[in-house]
Parts: sequence; structure tokens; C-alpha cells
Amino acid sequence: MRATLVSLFCAALLSVRPAPSPAVRFTDVLSQTGITFRHASGASEEKYLIETMGAGCGLIDYDQDGWLDIYFVNGGPTRMFHPEKPLRNALYRNNHDGTFTDVTERAGVPGNGAYGMGVAVGDYDRDGYPDLFITNFGPNQLYHNNGDGTFTDATARAGVGDPRWGTSAAWLDFDGDGWLDLYVANYLDFTYDKNPYCGERTAGRRGYCHPDHYNGVPNLLYRNNHDGTFTEVGKKAGIVLDDSKGLGVVAGDFNGDGKIDLYVANDSVRNFLFRNNGDGTFSEIGVVSGAAYDENGKAQAGMGTDMADYDGDGRPDLLVTNLDTEYNTLYRNLGRDLFQDVTVAAGLGGEISTFDVGFGTGFVDYDNDGWKDIFVANGHILDNIALSKPQMRYAQPKLLYRNLGNGTFADVTATAGAALSVPHVSRGAAFGDLDNDGDIDVVVSGCNAVPQILRNDGGNAANSLALRFEGVASNRDGIGVAVRYVLAGRTVYDQRTGGGSYLSASDTRLHLGLGQAREVRQVEIRWPSGAVDRIEALAAGFIYTIKERSGVSARAAFTRR
Repeated sequence: MRATLVSLFCAALLSVRPAPSPAVRFTDVLSQTGITFRHASGASEEKYLIETMGAGCGLIDYDQDGWLDIYFVNGGPTRMFHPEKPLRNALYRNNHDGTFTDVTERAGVPGNGAYGMGVAVGDYDRDGYPDLFITNFGPNQLYHNNGDGTFTDATARAGVGDPRWGTSAAWLDFDGDGWLDLYVANYLDFTYDKNPYCGERTAGRRGYCHPDHYNGVPNLLYRNNHDGTFTEVGKKAGIVLDDSKGLGVVAGDFNGDGKIDLYVANDSVRNFLFRNNGDGTFSEIGVVSGAAYDENGKAQAGMGTDMADYDGDGRPDLLVTNLDTEYNTLYRNLGRDLFQDVTVAAGLGGEISTFDVGFGTGFVDYDNDGWKDIFVANGHILDNIALSKPQMRYAQPKLLYRNLGNGTFADVTATAGAALSVPHVSRGAAFGDLDNDGDIDVVVSGCNAVPQILRNDGGNAANSLALRFEGVASNRDGIGVAVRYVLAGRTVYDQRTGGGSYLSASDTRLHLGLGQAREVRQVEIRWPSGAVDRIEALAAGFIYTIKERSGVSARAAFTRR
């Protein structure tokens, strides 16, 4: 029955299948950018689990000049690792010419000395400047953007410095009051003293322990008090569960009721789907919705996650990356709070994906044809995996799947640039238009490695536009905004989500691929407050600022190379 339903659905979409993609290549331009950051994991013979989880990266226009800057999170000292110079995170300012300048010290954002993990970007105080939240193995940290190129450590005042093992975080307005709240996923109850020996007792064969060896740690939900402080309300809101081992989180409205929900990718236990009840609480419906396990009823090693409408039915779907021997899972939204694992039917469950370990991921329209494609950054957990499984490697290639517009995807990794096939111990992935040329680039963080800056070459052969939101009654960032527009005779649905990927933060602008269309018509923008802006037409080639109840308030043209 499942295969029959999927076949019928695919047949119904054949008439709107996109044209063959123009040649798009991703080129690693790290050496041209001036970026010298390198992640330090402190890998040791003790195999502390934090050493192999890597760290994230974030895209943030911190100076509001219209160009994306990059923030990298670094590791830190451990019981066995004592670097000569203190490790620091790094902020690189975009110079508008393909190069970046390290402004970490000037901006005051080196981190707090803890072992770094993730980053989330959001304007929590509504002053028009994006702030930085850093998760750590150790106290988390909040940097307030002062609006003059510098940041202030606001952690203590805000009350968000939880000392446990924080991983991914998402800004969202869960109570609809117009102020961004903060969800923080926690991982395991790991300490240096809780570090059992795992693997063969032979020289060089000790491995990092599976999460089954540790208890999980409850996640956190901070409610914004509108005065620069937060109150932790996780238990009251119903998001504190004992079997939590969170690594990825995405916030978005999956059922179209205007309230923002949460999906959490857990490692080797069931995933969580928190439905927003609209009264300050959530109901966890992962199991009954079908989004907690794979189609065989098994928990997978959830790492990264994302939410978007890949099949054009107006309902956002879910994506989760997992461990080798598993597959990266695609959950199709059936409506009525139900999801179905359609990974195999969609063409994502092939042999290649079961050899890789997926981390950072995203639904991203890399070729601007108006359909959401899938990008996956891979890298194994075990640095000595080849000793026990010779067919596998620690450093692994990326995966890129093109959306065929009929409910299925094609693996186009081999034809989308040699940079994707270069083995890399990848962890976080952040998506955004770094050079403002109208297509999506990718920043990939490495574990004990340099990052990759994957420039999209050729995606802008098709047209696009971008939307930057400015909430008034809604949260300033427009997280939760739903967009509907007409493109080539079909209605396209999109939304501004919070969080996503793995330990990383992507461009806050919503990028709309248009194919060969020179404009989109009948654009409807529905704000979290319930306000609706309707725009008759938007021309391709521009970045539009949409202010709540005002429509277009500004536009800037893409910069073509």
C-alpha cells in the first residue's frame, strides 16, 4: 500500500517536473578567502566522545551591511589536551570581494574557553542587530550585538549559561509574543570520569563509545522576558523528556496552524516532534505521527535535521541525517499530524548513503529551479574505522541530491564539482549566498580540520530572489513566516524556520529559486502574528526587505560576478 500511494503521488507530479538542471559546480575557494581558521579537536588515546563530535559554523550579517559574515566554533582544552595558545572561535567579516577578514578580537567573540559545539543566530532584543548564542561542553554563552561592530557577553545577565553538554540550538517565538525564545538541545551525561573503554583491546583499536553507554540530558527552553533576560520553562512547557539525546533541532510550523513547532533529531533513541498547543506548552507526538522511527520501527542515530516542503503539496517535510549502515531519513508530511518514511521510494536510500555518516544537512535549492534539493555533509565518528571496516573511511565525500519534481531525487554528487568528492571529516553545514550573486553557497565545518567554503558556480544561470523579513508585531527575524507564491503555473510554499542542520546557523534570508521566470506573482506573506502582506509581483534578481504590514520596504540587486 505504501509503495502504491507513493507511485500515485509521483505520477501526479510528472506534469510539473523541472527541466534538466544547468551545469552547477561547487568549488572550494577556502584558499582564496583569507580564512585561516582550523578546528582543533584535541583527539587523544583516551577517546573522549567530545573529540569527534566536531563543531558548527554560522552565517551572520553582524554589521548589517547586506553581506554574510562567517562564525566558526572551535574545540577547547580537555583533560588530555592542553594547547599552547588558548583556542578561540573566529568571526570573519565579508569584504564583498570573495575575501574575509578575521575580526574576532575587535568584535570580542572568541568564546569563553569551554569546549565549543554549536552556534545559533537571532535578534533576541529586537534592536535590529543579530546576536550569537554558542553551545559548549561546558557553560553556554550569549553574545549581544552592540550594533557598532562589537559584542558584549550577556550570558550571566540573560541566565542562559547552562553548564551541561549543549549541541544544536534554535531561536523561535513559541508563545507568539513577538520576542525570540531559545531552544537548546543537550546531548549526553558524559564526563571525563565517565569514559569507559570501547572497542578492541589492541593498540590503535580503541574507539569512541556509542551513546548507549550514557544517559541523556534533558533539553532546555528559555522564554524571553523582554528585558534582556530569559526564564527556563522546559518542564512547564512539556519538552523535558528522560530519553533525550539531542543533536539536531529545527523550529517550524509543520501543520499550518500558525504556531511554531519543534523537531529534534536524537542519537539512537526516538526523535521528538513537539506540536505547539498555543498555550505555552507542547505535546510530543513523534511516535504517533510516524516521525520518531524509520519505516522499520527502529531508532536511528539522528545528527542533523531540516524542515521544508520538498514535494510541493504545501506541507513541510522532515529530513534527518544518520549513522553508517542506516540511511538519511526523509519523512513526508501527509497532513493531519502524520508523517511517512519515504526515503527508499524517494531515491535516498542507496548504497552510498549507508556507507557514510551524515551530519550537517539542508533542504536547499542549489540550482534555482524552485524545488528543494538535499545537501549532506559526511564524516565518520571513528577515526580508525578502516581497521574494522576496510570499505569505510573517516574522511568522506559530501552528498548532493537533485529534486526531480516528482517526489524523487537523483544523486548528482559526481557531476556537481570535484570539491564535493574530496574526503573531509565534515560536521556542521551552513547555507547562504555569501557573494550575493543569486545562488546558495555552503560553508562546511571540519572536525580537527579546516572548513570548506563551497562556492556555487552556475546556480544563478536560473533566476532567483531573496526575502529578508522585519517583523513588527511578530518577532523581528520573521521566524515562522509562511510564504506562498505562484511560479510557472504552480503554487509554491516556503517558510522561515529556526535552527536546522547540525550545530550550525544558515542565512536568515529566504532564498527563492525561480527557474527561467523573471518574476513571481501573487506573493502572500503570512506573519506569526496573523498579519498578511500580499504583493502583486516581485522581480527576479533582487534581495527584498519585507516589513510586516508594510510589504516591500527596500530592495538591493544581486551582484553578478
